[in-house]
Amino acid sequence: MITKQRVLSLMLIALFPFLLTFLAVRFAFTEAFVEFLYPRVELTPDPMPFQLRLSIAKMGLRSVVSDKGMEEFKNSGLFNHREIAHMEDVKRLLSFLFGFLYVGLPLWFFGLISLRSFKEIGKVLFWGSLLLELFAVFVLLASFANYQWLFEAFHNLFFDPYSWRFSDQDMLLRVYPLDFWYEATLYTAGAVILLNMLIQSIGFLLWRRGF
Repeated sequence: MITKQRVLSLMLIALFPFLLTFLAVRFAFTEAFVEFLYPRVELTPDPMPFQLRLSIAKMGLRSVVSDKGMEEFKNSGLFNHREIAHMEDVKRLLSFLFGFLYVGLPLWFFGLISLRSFKEIGKVLFWGSLLLELFAVFVLLASFANYQWLFEAFHNLFFDPYSWRFSDQDMLLRVYPLDFWYEATLYTAGAVILLNMLIQSIGFLLWRRGF
């Protein structure tokens, strides 16, 4: 017989990979992360100086996380209508993901605490971390093998296949070359794996030594 506690545990395990991934992505969509990442990106040759490209990249970031940022982005005169439309699509996607994170994470913690057993909590943390570990390793391996394929597959999954392709002269590609997203994916996935390993270790200890 499947108990309510068992159902809750399975739900928490299933939600864990999504919530921790969305949390990592939220931290990645900050100006501090862009400033950290940009010097490590292999930028395509461009007459624009580095600091200008960085400032425009941060403007693009602001456009997808706030209404004020989107207005700034539109009024800058640096982007054509297709670039603006794509960033609006990105903003809608992130609004959904981050909204899910802001609501789901507190509820997830409440559900975890309501298990009232360190052993059950440990099982949730361990198995949830294992699922996320498998996903993060897949992303890393796919990135190393063929990042172009991974990038296109992601965009075709969430956006119209013809809405996100731009020319090399378009500003979005000038400030966000493919290597920018490649490095961002590697750093984010690496951070997720490290944090996940810590949570997994805590979960294993609680599972084996809890009550």
